[in-house]
Parts: sequence; structure tokens; C-alpha cells
Amino acid sequence: MNMQIYLARNNEQAGPYTLEQVNAMLANTQIVLTDLAWHEGMETWLPLGQLTGGKMVYNPSNSAASSTIAPFKTSASITVLSDKLKTNERLANGAIIADVSKRIWASLVDFMILLIVTEIVFNMSMPLAAIHKIQSMGYSQLQTFINESKTGDADHMWTVLTSLIPAQVFLYTLIAVILVTVIQLGLVASHGQTIGKMLFKIRIVDMSTGQKAPLMRSVVIRSILFKYLGYLITNFLLLMIDFVFLFTKNNCTLHDRLAKTIVVDAEPIQLEKPKT
Repeated sequence: MNMQIYLARNNEQAGPYTLEQVNAMLANTQIVLTDLAWHEGMETWLPLGQLTGGKMVYNPSNSAASSTIAPFKTSASITVLSDKLKTNERLANGAIIADVSKRIWASLVDFMILLIVTEIVFNMSMPLAAIHKIQSMGYSQLQTFINESKTGDADHMWTVLTSLIPAQVFLYTLIAVILVTVIQLGLVASHGQTIGKMLFKIRIVDMSTGQKAPLMRSVVIRSILFKYLGYLITNFLLLMIDFVFLFTKNNCTLHDRLAKTIVVDAEPIQLEKPKT
């Protein structure tokens, strides 16, 4: 088989090599499975590990290279990989680990969307009579209510609150929260992204393969059990612990580690195809 294979590592391109040369270099570890490769018939550069199926030998007859779809959506114009990227900032499939700042901003956007939607629903469902009642309360009455809320007397606080705000307002607001949450979870299940992550072009993927994470891990374990329920049950203590983990290796939070997921750039920059 007269195949000409090009290799790349750390933005350094080499080749072409024959298939026999590539397999020989794999055998003596001159090249590794995280190195990128390209040959005629491939639409984009892929890591050798993806072509070989994790083995230390490349057998194109058993490879899906010609029909493989890149694990992440790429732009039409293929650009050169930045010199700033380090080897440990890439997954085995060439994806780039998302910056901490992107993850924080994406989370803030998701929180603001939830806050804005619930506030709009709350205000729109609030009867004018209830608004006038609250506005007519004196400063001393409001201060008493605030002080009672600080004492932790939940039953009394709820009684006072429901006397001011009709029950249907809380119901509509709860429905709004559930709808926003379901939409976000649906996007995670289908694209590995919330709205915030879409805006900042980052994505949740499987930690080992770089592909879209299974529903059980990305939605159930990572999002529902750990983030939504876990944060509430621990009174957001888990959120603070999670934030600390965000600054560890590969920017993996605690919920990433438990769900075996990682957040990467949704559109990884690709090396330029060699001209043959």
C-alpha cells in the first residue's frame, strides 16, 4: 500500500512517511498515540490513537479514518495551531482543554438566564393587589420580616411570605425554573453544551475518548445529581469545593471527575493539511 502519512506534534509537521515507517516508529515509541496524523482520504487531522483504536499499530484496512467524523465541529477555514498550546493542554483526540475563564463566564451566563427568566415570570404573575400591599408596608414591617428570615424560623417566614405573595406566583416561578433547567439539560444531552457554553464555544465530553459523554454521566450524574441536587442539599458548600477543583489539572471540577467528563473548546483549531 503506497500510503503517504504526515505527522504533527506541537505544531511541528513531519513526513510524509510510509505505513511501515509509521508502525516502526510506533513500535519504538518515537511517536505516540497523541500525535496527529493525516493522509489522503482523511477530512481532517486526527490523533494516531483514534486511527489505531488505541493500539500501537496502524492498520488502515481496519480503520475508519476515511469515514470518521471529527469529534468536534470545525470551521470551514482550517488554520494553523497556535504555538502557545502545550502538549498537556490537548486530549488524545486533539481537543483543547477549555480555559477556566470560559467556564466561569459560561456558568455566569447560565445563572443570569435563569435569574432573568424567573424574575420576568415572577413579576408578570404578581397581581397588582399584592404589589400594592407590599408597597404599602412600612419600613418597620419590612425590617421585621427581614429579621425573622435571618433567625431561620422557616415556618413563620413562609406564613408571612404567602400572606404577601399569592401561591400561584410561586408555582409559576417554579415552573419557569423547571422549564429553563429542562432546556439546559436537553442541550447538554444533545450537544454537550448549555446556552452559556454555546456562547463561549466550549463543550462537555468524555474524559477518555473526547467524544460526547453518555447521557447517564453528562446529564444524570454530572448535572442533576451533583450540581442541581448536590449544591442545594449542601447549601452550596459543594459549589465552593467544586470551584477550588476547577483550578486543578485539566481544569477538572469535582463533578467532572465523578462523571468522568472534561470541558474542551467546541471548535478546536486544526493543523493545516499538507499539500500533496
